[in-house]
This record gives sequence, C-alpha cells and structure tokens, in this order.
Amino acid sequence: MPKIVPGYHITTAAQIRAIEQRAVDEGATWPDLMAEASRGMADVGLTVIAKQPNPAVLVLVGSGNNGGDALVIARHIKEADFPVSCYLYKRKPQADDWPFAAAQAEAIPMSFAADDSQNQQLQQLLQTSTFVIDGLFGIGLSRPLAADVAHIIDLVNASKLPVLAVDVPSGLDADNGKIWGTIINAAYTVAAGLTKRGHHLYPGAAYVGKLAIAPFTLPDSMEEPMTTTELNLATIRSLVPARPVDGHKDTFGRVMVVAGSYLYPGAAWLAATAAARSGAGVVTLACPRSIYGSTAAHLHEVTYLPLPEVEPGELTEAAAKLVHEKLAKYKALLVGPGLGTETGTGDFLRALIGLASSKRRLGVGFLGSNELELPTKRKGGVGFGLAARPKEEAKAEEEGPVVLPPLVIDADGLNILATIEHWEEKLRDQPVVLTPHIGEMARLLGEEKIGEDHPQVALEAAARWGVTVVLKSAHTIIASPDGRLALHGLANPALATAGSGDILAGLTAGLLAQGLAPFEAAQLAVGVHGVAGALVREELGERGTIASDILNRLPLAWRKLTEGGLK
Repeated sequence: MPKIVPGYHITTAAQIRAIEQRAVDEGATWPDLMAEASRGMADVGLTVIAKQPNPAVLVLVGSGNNGGDALVIARHIKEADFPVSCYLYKRKPQADDWPFAAAQAEAIPMSFAADDSQNQQLQQLLQTSTFVIDGLFGIGLSRPLAADVAHIIDLVNASKLPVLAVDVPSGLDADNGKIWGTIINAAYTVAAGLTKRGHHLYPGAAYVGKLAIAPFTLPDSMEEPMTTTELNLATIRSLVPARPVDGHKDTFGRVMVVAGSYLYPGAAWLAATAAARSGAGVVTLACPRSIYGSTAAHLHEVTYLPLPEVEPGELTEAAAKLVHEKLAKYKALLVGPGLGTETGTGDFLRALIGLASSKRRLGVGFLGSNELELPTKRKGGVGFGLAARPKEEAKAEEEGPVVLPPLVIDADGLNILATIEHWEEKLRDQPVVLTPHIGEMARLLGEEKIGEDHPQVALEAAARWGVTVVLKSAHTIIASPDGRLALHGLANPALATAGSGDILAGLTAGLLAQGLAPFEAAQLAVGVHGVAGALVREELGERGTIASDILNRLPLAWRKLTEGGLK
C-alpha cells in the first residue's frame, strides 16, 4: 500500500469512507486505522503543545469516529506527560467503545455534557486549559448543529484558546465548505491522510487555520476514484509546458482574442496582453473598429483584426464571417471579455458557434456557403460544423466546414450564451473552456442563484454541457466533463478587482494555443494567475491593487514556477 502524496489528492466524505472500507477489506482493522490516523494527529498537536509554558489540554469528544480519534489523541497526550482532560458530548460508555476504555484506563479525567446543563464545568475547564483539541464532529456532518452543541462551540471560540481540529473543524461540511450554523475557529487542523474539499472552500476554509496532514496508508485500488486535486505549487509546476530553446512564434501557438466594445476597451487590452504573457507566440486582437485606434495606440505587441459594427461597439454577423476566414492558422480562440451584449453582438456569437439567428445570413457560419439555415439535428450528432440545406451539401462537402480551434468563452460571451437555447449542442465534447463567476454560472443554468455545493454544481454543469468549467469566486473550481476536479482555495483580495477575470481568460486561451488540453490549461491559468496575485499582495498589499498589477507580474510568476524560489 503506498503512502499518500500530501497536498495532492482531495477527497469527499464518501470517498474517504470507501478508502477506509477498502483498507479493511484488504486486511486492516478499524482500530488499526484509527490508531494510525490518531497517532499522526497527536504528533502534530504535541509539537504545538510542547512549545507552551505549563500546557494543559482540553479534548472535546463527540459521539462518532471523530470523537474516537480525539480519545486516542488524549491518551497520547497523557503518555507524553502533559495534563489532559476530556469533555464528552453525547458519548455514552459502551462495551465496544475501545477508545473510551483505553482513555479511561489511563485515568484521564472525564466530564460529560449531559451532566453539565449550564456548561459550568466546561467553562471551568476552559479557564484552566491552554489548548483545546476539537473532536466533536467529523466529516459526516450534514445538518445544522443542535443548539446545545452550538453553545459549546461558541464558548470555546469565546475563550480565545488555540484549537487543533481533528480532521475538520466541528461545524464544517467536509464536502463543500458550508458552515452548519456555527463552527470551531481552529488555529490548526490535522487531516487524516487526505485533505477534504471543505478544507479548501469558503466560507468554512477561513476557520481551518494551519492545515497539516497526518500519514495514512492508502489502498492501491483507491487511487483512481480520487479525482479531485489541489492546485498547489507542486501541481501547478507539473503543468507548465516545455519551452524549447530552438522554438519560434509558431512553436508556441497563435491566439485570437475577440474582445472589447465602445464601453469596455480595457477588457480587450487586458485579455490580449494576458494571452501574450502566457507565452503564446502570436496574439491577434479582433475588436470592434470603433476601439481599434485607441487600443492599438496602447498595445503594440499584438496584431489586429478590426471587426465591422452596426453601431459603435456592436458587432455584426459579418464580423463572424471575417473571424472564420482568419482562423485556420490559430490554435486557440477567446471570445467575450468586454464584448457587450447588444443584439448585433449576440448575432455575432450565434454565427460564430454555428447558431445563426435567422434562416438566411450572407456569408456567415461554419460552412463556406453563402446561405445558412437555423441549426438542424442530423444523424451522427452535432459538432462545430453547421448542417447545410440539401441543395448546398455538395458545396459544403467540397469546401469543408470551418472548425473552431480550442475555445474559451468568458464574461459577456457567457451572458450571451445564456440567452441561446441549446447552445451546448454546438459546444459539447469540443475543446471548450467556460469561465463563469457565480452570477454568470446562475444565468447559464437558468437559475436565480446556484447551490452552495460549488464543486458539485461545477461538476454537474461540466458533465451536462461536455465542456471544462472554471467557476470563479474567492476559491476557484475547475471541473472537467470526465469528472475530474481541481480546487484553488487560496483566497486573495488583491485578485478581487475589475479586469482580473479578463486576464485569467487570456491566460487560458494562450495555454490552449501552446497545446495544453482544456482541463490542464485551465488549471495552469488559474495557478499562474494566483501566483501573480500572491506577488502583487506581497509587494503592494491587498488594497488599491488593479488588474494591470497582476498583468505586469505574470513574467515573474512564470519565473517563480519554472525556477523555484516561491515559498
């Protein structure tokens, strides 16, 4: 059985239970598993306790396995000659409760919440303790806490004592970071073997404190089902593509960025510059003619494709035809930042992905034909090509469909997409990345707001639509249609600024152009974006920073990832 790679795998509650059951099926025992995990957690706790002058430890014990772990930890603390006492909530002595029996055999003082209706004993214990171990609830919590235990947690938090949480802070939903009414404010959390999604997802992640991992033996057969990974420095670095010394601009791919409008020219500048700073060889900014001059005056490193407009900033279907004509040499396409949602721009996006807005459109769509029908289903499924009229089929076969390169849709592109019925039929199973924030995700789903279990929302959407989804918030979730999930849980207020998402979209497109698959490109884009944000926060603080601060630190972020040195 291999040891787990710390900081890489992330599990759900169901997955960790399956891991434990498989270990038992392969010859381990439940006491052995508890002993292994608890020993590791106790070791972490003892390193902190030993630094305190005259330490005295209070262990909070719940009724389930988490409480059993806490009792074993209490025994290790007693064996290390530190004063320790236990406060038990709804845990009654049972003949088969070996952790309780073992702790009792060590003469560890026990108090029971059932005999302490006013919590006076608890308050006295808190006054005489210097450190608390929280073993009230573990990964199985899935309902609001009862008033009596919520009051216990509030008293512990009010004491301001440092708390080490066993596996998860009590009150945390291990699968999605939800708080079930109240939560232990832990200074430290020690996860048994694997971190859980809730460790990395807000709001609960704010109460985890310093996160450590206690060793745990993983059955070989359980490697594959664990499809969630943490985006930390190691995983981000593993995704960085090679950059051969004899490469040239076409080696590193060409990106077309369709972005900007009369009201939002800055979004085009940010997205195109980010694509260039991703390491792509050539970036072309396809923008409305009305902003071409001012944008070109400030952004000299890209080429341009001015697009026709109905009104200033409002594109036309003719613009889609022009984009199609130029796409053959491009390895990635980004559509949406600052594009606006005017009617003509909506027609542009429909035509671009092959969903013409009327029965006759001159020279637009994915075929070389001058006439396009509304999309029709035909045998063999729906791809990025558009079905032609029967009389045009011979011509379509001769000229061939115009196929989009790997595609990123962001911002206004997503808002327009949300108004198009059956858009997923054109994008399904193609190399597509959607990058919605929470509000855009709700619109795409046709809902007022999305559910609290953001990982599950992202996974289900990615599977339903057949695309990679990057769900942006204080934590960012990347979901693949094949069920893989990556979490980037390091919140950074320096990234919470207008234009930050445009940079992320440009990075993603640039990495697609360099040959990364959608899920990997999205992970690396989120990762390097986060590293750049960390540099901004370190150098400038988290208040008053703007998107261009992130943009300007992307080369440094790449250097940190490829040369090391980031702590």
